[in-house]
Amino acid sequence: MIRFTHDDFLMFPETDLAHWLKTIAAEEGHTVDELEYNFVEADTLLNLNKEYLNHDTDTDIITFDYTQNKSIKAEVYISYEALKNNAKIHGQTIESELLRLLSHALLHCIGYNDKTIDEKDIMRDKEEDCINLFHVKH
Repeated sequence: MIRFTHDDFLMFPETDLAHWLKTIAAEEGHTVDELEYNFVEADTLLNLNKEYLNHDTDTDIITFDYTQNKSIKAEVYISYEALKNNAKIHGQTIESELLRLLSHALLHCIGYNDKTIDEKDIMRDKEEDCINLFHVKH
């Protein structure tokens, strides 16, 4: 089950996004058990970052990953404001940035990281592959 909690923010049908995310997981040898995306205000995300990760910094996304045995289960929190700002800063559409963040969280659950420069490069390439997959299918 994939859920999206938002205030009329998504610009794509939820069923299309859910199918796309399940396809990405399947291509990586995983299944989606429960994946919840929550779109929140920047201050809400900052508070989560402080409380649960001991980081006193703004961020665009936090993924609480409970995946076991290739069965994905996670709670994801995405800042509306950061998503819009990232799109502007990187010269992307809001739609592409949305797809990047959705896939980014899923890729973390699959096992991809972004702590080192090499890991970040791999993550970016995978995100681009995911975005392209969505556009090919839709």
